[in-house]
Amino acid sequence: MDRVHVINLDRSLDRLAKFRSVNAHLNNVERFAGADGRGLDRCRLVEENIVSEDLEYTAGSLGCAVSHVRLWKEAVQRDQAITIAEDDAIFSRHFEDEMRSLVGSVKADWDFILWSASLRCYAWLDALPGGTGARLEFFSGDVMSNIQIFQEAHTEPHLLRARHLLGLVCYSVSPRGAQALLDWCLPIRPMIVDFAGFGLRLNNTGIDCLMNGVMPSLKAYVCLPPLVISNEQPEQSVRINT
Repeated sequence: MDRVHVINLDRSLDRLAKFRSVNAHLNNVERFAGADGRGLDRCRLVEENIVSEDLEYTAGSLGCAVSHVRLWKEAVQRDQAITIAEDDAIFSRHFEDEMRSLVGSVKADWDFILWSASLRCYAWLDALPGGTGARLEFFSGDVMSNIQIFQEAHTEPHLLRARHLLGLVCYSVSPRGAQALLDWCLPIRPMIVDFAGFGLRLNNTGIDCLMNGVMPSLKAYVCLPPLVISNEQPEQSVRINT
């Protein structure tokens, strides 16, 4: 699981070069050729039960979803946990050591661990026994102007049980978690996802939203403070497959 699989499009090798430069401290990175939403055959995806005929994902959202699905299948086939990142991820210099320590601190039957924070998204947590939840909101502040400070900082991260999560900048998934995600998400289809207990319902416009239909049944965690953030400078960052 120490290997980080970085999703990167064939037409975006400059982004991979930047990823490797910013994260040169990572010891084990493997590029994963992302599915380019512009060239995917939707009819074939329907035949393969990857998507439904009436799915209206944008090309970018479709390519992103197919890329993650392929990596989940790889985790199941290998029967190994896998760590996945998007190519705009920025890693703490302490990521590898902290990841090993934190994974060792939870029960071996974990399903999903989100290492990252998307500064425009929330995380919904299990705050108290009996179903009491809490919503965590991030504010970007000046972090994007101080990337080196973020990367060098010695924090005291912990894994907190999560009920719902958005954003897939970097996460680890176990074979069992990957199978559960495949069983729920495929075929990827139009639906309203209910964030039960939080008074929220979202239209499925991306795979990270759809995953929340099954997330409460998984042993899912989120790392706080996060060990990975995304490059959210508008002039430099675009979502994969846009």
